[in-house]
Amino acid sequence: FSPDGQTLASGSSDGTVILWDVASGALLGQPLVGHTEEVLEVAFSPDGEILASASNDQTIRLWDVASGQPLSYLLTGHTLGAKTVAFSPDGQTLASGSDDSDILLWDVTTGQPRGRPLTGHAAPVMSVAFSPDGQILASASDDQTLRLWDLSFESWQARACRRANRNLTQSEWDQFIGSTIPYRLTCPDLLPGTS
Repeated sequence: FSPDGQTLASGSSDGTVILWDVASGALLGQPLVGHTEEVLEVAFSPDGEILASASNDQTIRLWDVASGQPLSYLLTGHTLGAKTVAFSPDGQTLASGSDDSDILLWDVTTGQPRGRPLTGHAAPVMSVAFSPDGQILASASDDQTLRLWDLSFESWQARACRRANRNLTQSEWDQFIGSTIPYRLTCPDLLPGTS
């Protein structure tokens, strides 16, 4: 369901996504076409303007709900089928889980990955969900475990400072924090990192 409860989105084994008017049961526009295999999950952004779809074709697509058109980029990075997607409460990050056992975090604005994959599950990731403040991500896997992932920048910043005992280099920042967030000194009381 969309956040306002007026639209329902469904994914299908034919690779399409359909938007439905909840009140009338009528189809809203044409099916959203682009995936080449079954669509396993769909999720609306918190503002209801974007719909994400996860497919067995290893991709995640973002759709403009008003126009029914795909956004200009395709989210690729999973090596097996994408099973699940969830938006952060602020709508800026999308989490995806896959048959490859990894979780990827995506910048919704750019379509670029945020940092490295979250690894630790030993089987497909079947579901992901953000905490209300967006600081924790929960994941459920066919390995019969649930995991909680600390996504708080401040927490990771403190951990990195303790471990490295210096600031990150530019390349480390790009690798672990992501190139979409401008570089800055993460440990003000420590020496700068060197390239």
